[in-house]
Amino acid sequence: MGSRTALTWLTVALAISPWAISARGAEIPSDAAINPAAPTMTLEPKVVVNSGRLEWAPFKRDLSSWPTLSHEDKRDTAKTRKVTMTEPLNGDAARGRDLAMRRDKGYCVICHQLPSEKWPGTVGVNLTHFKQHKYPDAAVYQEIFDARVLNPNTAMPPYGTNHILNDQEIRDLVAFLQSIE
Repeated sequence: MGSRTALTWLTVALAISPWAISARGAEIPSDAAINPAAPTMTLEPKVVVNSGRLEWAPFKRDLSSWPTLSHEDKRDTAKTRKVTMTEPLNGDAARGRDLAMRRDKGYCVICHQLPSEKWPGTVGVNLTHFKQHKYPDAAVYQEIFDARVLNPNTAMPPYGTNHILNDQEIRDLVAFLQSIE
């Protein structure tokens, strides 16, 4: 982040700290990407091409009530949910690919490497050649719905438990992942 952007963000953060906003009984942490003056309160970083800087812009949805990765975040999280996917899958791989590649929604490509993506994330596992693993559809569905079932310390959001994605969107993502040669 550039010094001007960092200074602006720090000034805004200091002006509104301590956070008066609270969700689920605890305060939002001071290092959360939140600005109560923004239309949705939630901010997202935008890369300023060829500058080495990030700028912060309002995100399309208000995510302030969601848990953050901050060590300061003491708010309760939704309980882990084990689900059973009913067969058949009936997912659309093309729609799943569109979802996976949407950076504005914070989906797969933000954290995972996917085929033909020039700016993939490196936090999650590499998803290229996913089909070779031959995971059952139900296991992939559960991982997207709530990965905490198998890994309580995962950084992957519980997309189904937190109602970020609906049932059909998860099925579409499963179909896409299962199609990646």
